[in-house]
Amino acid sequence: MALESTRYNTARFGRFTILASVLLICLSGTSQNLSTANGHSVDFLSGQSIQNDLDTLKKWIEEMHPSPFARCTEQDWNDAYTAGNAMYNGGGTHLAAAQVFSRLTNVLKDSHTCVSLKSLSDSMREKHGVLPFEITTIQNRIYAADDGNGSIETGAEIIGINGQSARMVLGTALQLVPLEGEAPIARLRLAEKFWNDLATMMIQSSPSDTLRVQLGGLTDEHIEHPVTITRDHSSKQEPKRNKSIEWKFIDHEVACLTISSFQPNRNRQFERSLRQGFRTLKKRSRDELNSPISLLIDIRGNAGGNVALMELLLPYLTSSPVYLPHAVSIRQSAFTKTLHRKNGFALPLRRDSKHLEMTRFSKAMRETPIGSTVEILFDIPSHPHKRLNYAGKTALLMDGLSASASVAFASWFIQSGRGSTFGESPMGSASGTFGNPVKRVLPHTGLTVNIATAQYFSSSSHAWDSKPILPDFPISWSELDLQKGDDPVLKAAYQWLRNTQ
Repeated sequence: MALESTRYNTARFGRFTILASVLLICLSGTSQNLSTANGHSVDFLSGQSIQNDLDTLKKWIEEMHPSPFARCTEQDWNDAYTAGNAMYNGGGTHLAAAQVFSRLTNVLKDSHTCVSLKSLSDSMREKHGVLPFEITTIQNRIYAADDGNGSIETGAEIIGINGQSARMVLGTALQLVPLEGEAPIARLRLAEKFWNDLATMMIQSSPSDTLRVQLGGLTDEHIEHPVTITRDHSSKQEPKRNKSIEWKFIDHEVACLTISSFQPNRNRQFERSLRQGFRTLKKRSRDELNSPISLLIDIRGNAGGNVALMELLLPYLTSSPVYLPHAVSIRQSAFTKTLHRKNGFALPLRRDSKHLEMTRFSKAMRETPIGSTVEILFDIPSHPHKRLNYAGKTALLMDGLSASASVAFASWFIQSGRGSTFGESPMGSASGTFGNPVKRVLPHTGLTVNIATAQYFSSSSHAWDSKPILPDFPISWSELDLQKGDDPVLKAAYQWLRNTQ
């Protein structure tokens, strides 16, 4: 449910690591080099190599996945396998092989079980470069979401690149990125993030090439704009997300807490920032009794991390104990048993009662027999903060790139009636997520895949579905919003906080 990267973030869920589907392709394996018209070489895999690895992938998933048919039928699974075998039986490129394997994994509707895209993206940038601007889709039309540090005007409609249809590139990206439950907007947003890298690969460009970007105009005539590609993404928007947590007071009545990641790289700094921010909220609310402070929580683009880090937020917002997640179901295989015995799991943030849960979990991971599934209940809650608990009006901002731990938080926020939600459906359902993926390299194509080995449940009922989380106030962007630099989601949430009692 979550994602890693430079732009594809590692998604984690549960009290332990859960990687979301950020995909990796190692360009190795049984292949031969072909030349394109512009002189660049293309790796070509034999049909037998692709089919052998499809067989291997199917076998691995059936051995390791905790519940492969939770969101599909066994017939759906077998049909996808049969169709995949027929797609490129005469051979194809690494990209073609990734499409075959993604066709199979996407049937599961589990973003933690997928072809890995991150290293594919990394290898693309090394060999082909990357377009220096982001895109977004508005009413089935593709627009530049930022100017790429001056390369192209924000809000410009993108028609094509060197004659290659922009929609075709996006369609290919949609075939490769995973789906979590029934959240198509999330899949689209992830495909948009991958578009920059995929476009240059499909064109077979080289770093520092200058490409012709076809822009839409007021007439039927398209405008060609030269853009020099680079090895790295140069969006102006990314430096704004260099902190995982940031506080800002919009005015004397509304504060905004932006959490761009639940990655556990700076646990103490994250915890300290939360404590200081909520202490300031309490002080200002006490000093300005006539203007109580309302709170915006922005988790847009937050692909998750470690739910133990997310749990640090709950005591400030809840009035009762919170159990999240309630339980995990673990599938054991020979491969995972070796990993559990060798590596174990990271310790929780503090050696308190949660350490008992970790100990119990790690013991089960080591001792569960191969081929068996074991369920572990999490019965140690997060309690309300005694001194800094915040009870004011709260709004939550989310989008299709909010995943994993962010979805867990959004689910709790909605079910607890803590406030109203704005934006788009996040990547996942309220019932829970898969997780604890292992990474394996397919022997013939060299493509890397992630396979979930655990299933996390958000409620004690263990109810499981694929329904997306729907925002109370769905907000869409317009072309004009992009051009003016407006944020309609933030604006709508701010107005709701100011105008409601």
